[in-house]
Amino acid sequence: MRIRQKFLSLTVVIFLCATGFTQDDPLQSALLGFKGGLNFATVSTENLDSPDFRTDFYVGLAAEAMLTEKFGLQIETLYSRQGFEIRHQFREKRTVKINYIQVPILVKAYLLEGLNIQGGIQLGFKLNGEIDDSLLVNDMDLESDAIKSFDFQLASGIEYKFKNGFFMQVRYSYGLSEIINDSEIHNSVLSAGIGFMFY
Repeated sequence: MRIRQKFLSLTVVIFLCATGFTQDDPLQSALLGFKGGLNFATVSTENLDSPDFRTDFYVGLAAEAMLTEKFGLQIETLYSRQGFEIRHQFREKRTVKINYIQVPILVKAYLLEGLNIQGGIQLGFKLNGEIDDSLLVNDMDLESDAIKSFDFQLASGIEYKFKNGFFMQVRYSYGLSEIINDSEIHNSVLSAGIGFMFY
């Protein structure tokens, strides 16, 4: 229930940010849009032997507010399906699934018309997590209820936005927090997607 309340609150904040300004130049307006795409999610760690990518989707809302002609902020609320796969004992494949509400808060810099780079922080609120079977890491038996409820990340990416509001982007995020206490396992996610901003 608390996660749902946070999601609704963040969605309202994004909507208010997007409708708070009205200017003639789209690049200097606050815009509301939606986006979706694919996550190529894995983890960074020395305690697991070559974890593989888990490919799944993300979808959500985005708001862009330009501070100057070239620089602005972008805030998003995303439902993001992440995790990783690994070959465990006897080469059996195990899947770790972690679904988040992700809240990127990014600074945008337009290099050319439509082309921009982004960087900032990302707040991850776990909705649920599932491990196919227990995993042994550093003599610890990892289970689904051991997955932490919050993940603090850094994020960066590149985007191209067309004049009609359609955009394409690629982004990478890295978790500074451990997803499981004392495991040295960190989220590492490459995502690619498309979206549309309403002018």
